[in-house]
Parts: sequence; C-alpha cells; structure tokens
Amino acid sequence: MDKYPAPSPMRTRIKVLVADENPGRAKALSDTLRADPSLDVQSVPVGMSLIEAVHQYYPDVVLVDMARADRDALDSVRALFVPALERPIALFVDEDDVDLMETAFDTGVCSYNVLDAPPDDVKPLLRAAIALYARFQRTRAELSAAQQEIEERRIIDQAKKLFMKNEKTNETQAYRWFRGRAMQTSQRIVTVATQYLAAQQKSDTL
Repeated sequence: MDKYPAPSPMRTRIKVLVADENPGRAKALSDTLRADPSLDVQSVPVGMSLIEAVHQYYPDVVLVDMARADRDALDSVRALFVPALERPIALFVDEDDVDLMETAFDTGVCSYNVLDAPPDDVKPLLRAAIALYARFQRTRAELSAAQQEIEERRIIDQAKKLFMKNEKTNETQAYRWFRGRAMQTSQRIVTVATQYLAAQQKSDTL
C-alpha cells in the first residue's frame, strides 16, 4: 500500500484530525480550532476508529485529546505506526505523568502537552509536531540506508571470499569478475553477489 503524502510543516493550511473518546469535548475542541481559518479540522466520527478516520482523512497531524491518558488509550495511537498510516501525533492531556509521557513517546507521539485547555493559538504546537515527525522520518531513512549499505557490503565481501576460494584468485580479480558480470547483465554488484552465493549454496546441496 502506498504511503499518504508526507505532511509539510510549511503548508499554509494544516489538516487536523481531532481524536477524543468524549464526543462533547471533541466537538468543543474542534469548534475552537475551526475558529482559526488556517486549520482544516475534522473530528473522528462517533463509532469510527482512529485508523479508519486517518484512512479517510489522512491529516497533516492527529491531535489526540485525553482527560487522563492511559496505556490502553495509547494502543490506538500505536496502531497508526505502520507505513501506510503514519502521521504526526500531538497529545494533549490534563494531568502530567512522567511514566506515561515516556510511553507516549515510545508509542510514536511527537508532541506531549499538559494543558487544562488548548492555547488560543495551537498552530505552533501542531507545526512543531509535524516538523519533529519529518525530522524523525529523515533520520530513520538515513539509518535504514546506512544499514542497507553495510548489509550489501557484507554480501559482496562474502561472495568475493567464496569466489577467491573457488577460483584461486585474489580480491582484486574477484571484484573485477563481479563488476564485469554486473555490467554485462545491467545489475548491481550486490545482486550479482547474491545470485552467486545462492548458486553456490544450491550446488553444495546437490
């Protein structure tokens, strides 16, 4: 499934999805936010899950408002953190709880705010959540790329060592062979190395 368009902290109008199990409080918060023309606000409809609402609305940020947040309530937030649904989460709670705050951040919450009532201008909090989420996404992508590069180097090194053993060549000759095969077949060297290892493993089992 394709991911939804990434939220932008610089977008003029912010699409906000308000999630609150208390319909009255959700409506009051949504009405307050709608007074700001720069916010496009949608509440999670009664009877609809948070996941379903994100599928339907795919907001820039999800504002979760809880009178007293608990770990069970955070399960629905945790469920959002799959590739197709990930959204920045701003959590508003009435009471501070250090342990719960740590759990919230582990769950994926970008912004944890202890407030009796939303401030008159909530945009800075929402933009901060979007910006933190974007930064986290970049860091995760960079880490994933680095891990992939390390794994590819490991595969190539393993294939070269096996080729050197089988063909009685040195490392330079082995690398030239894999590079030549990659050029001939229009494939990446790591792909050729993976195929070579698979073929050798198959040959060993025969």
